[in-house]
Amino acid sequence: MVQRMLKRLLCFGVLSCVIYASAQDVDSRKSGVQCNLDSATQKVTCDYRFPFNVDVKDVSLKVGGQPIQLEQSDISVYPAEGQTTAILFLVDVSDARRKNTVEKKNVRLIADMLAQQQAHQSIGIASFDSEFHLLTPISNDRAAIESSLKDIKAAGEATEYYKNILSAIDLLKKTEATRKGLVILSDGKDEDKAYTREDVLKAAKEAGVSILGVGFRERVSDSPYLQNIQKLAIETQGQYIDGSDGRYPSTFMAQPFAFLEKGGRIVFKGDKYNSTQDVLIVLGTRAEKPLELTTQVDFPDKRSKSEKAKEFVKANLLFLILGSVAFLAVVAYLIYFLRARKKASELPPPIEYAYLEEMSGAKTRHSLTKTAIRLGRSNDNDVYLPNDSISSHHAEIHRRREGDFYIVDLSSTNGVYVNEKLVTQTELNDGDMIELGEVRLHFYIN
Repeated sequence: MVQRMLKRLLCFGVLSCVIYASAQDVDSRKSGVQCNLDSATQKVTCDYRFPFNVDVKDVSLKVGGQPIQLEQSDISVYPAEGQTTAILFLVDVSDARRKNTVEKKNVRLIADMLAQQQAHQSIGIASFDSEFHLLTPISNDRAAIESSLKDIKAAGEATEYYKNILSAIDLLKKTEATRKGLVILSDGKDEDKAYTREDVLKAAKEAGVSILGVGFRERVSDSPYLQNIQKLAIETQGQYIDGSDGRYPSTFMAQPFAFLEKGGRIVFKGDKYNSTQDVLIVLGTRAEKPLELTTQVDFPDKRSKSEKAKEFVKANLLFLILGSVAFLAVVAYLIYFLRARKKASELPPPIEYAYLEEMSGAKTRHSLTKTAIRLGRSNDNDVYLPNDSISSHHAEIHRRREGDFYIVDLSSTNGVYVNEKLVTQTELNDGDMIELGEVRLHFYIN
């Protein structure tokens, strides 16, 4: 419930928002859905994305918890009309000793990946050592892109790893595209002093950039450095490949840009909705559980006041009935309570059969209105006498049916005295003096 309220707060007042999905064994940061409402046509367009390693077999949609029937024409895979992808290759040329890796392995891999370039994909090539070098701008000019590969030379001496990745992300941030990806080819070694991985992750998130990291180690001892690339790839919702041996997964080579381009688009009519609605896209997968992508859309309310009232009553009829019943129950209880209170106030005061008067300066008076009155030091007694010489439950005074009174000792420590005589039980007469420990009382009959 709390999470749902937070989502509503985040999406309030906008016509589109992104909420990442959650599913077992799937990193929710790699999945998401963004829905946009066209106020003129009342059409809702939902673009969704899921991890490259998820095998989706079917797609379904729910709005406000209700299933929506989708036609085949309502669903399309990425890229839909008008969607584009921008990709920048960033090659680490900082070590002249890596000449074979940089100028052969890296160049060969880039050429093989370029062979899979699609019309909607724009590609640029850059290299870095201590500085960032843009070899060819991001474009669809295949000839210029391929020509720039000859300019990739291992000639640098120092690696300012994170600084130059930030430069690449900044370039992608300024590029107009639906999805943006950075392909880093490096050994992961870092000589930065001013920048960190956290700086890169923050910039990538703000720019919407995912990273495909391809690591190349020259020696086994270099393996730990590859983690610098791997962590960036994983934490920016991308993919990591170890290219040290020059062999790559066939699925990767067939779709090298899949880390960016899994997903599609759903379009549906939103004219029957008039408030904030939950939008749920369910992706059936080969795994046990489906992948659910959730967001919310705020639909404008065009109903008249009377239509709003009718629909409110219809939607909340049960609650209105229950509320009315509860209201009537409360009113009935209040009436009963007030009548009972009035009746109680009209009752005559209890009859005072007798009373005890303490023989102290205050002459405190204790009414005897019941047929059995208990006296003692504990405050649960009918006559409370807070004196240490008195037992917790010291004595009882009883009124018999005939109207006479007698006192009974309740096994007290200091006993009961009537007219200075120790008793365990005796009749009381008007004016008798009772002693309980250090407390003395006069007994009077009304």
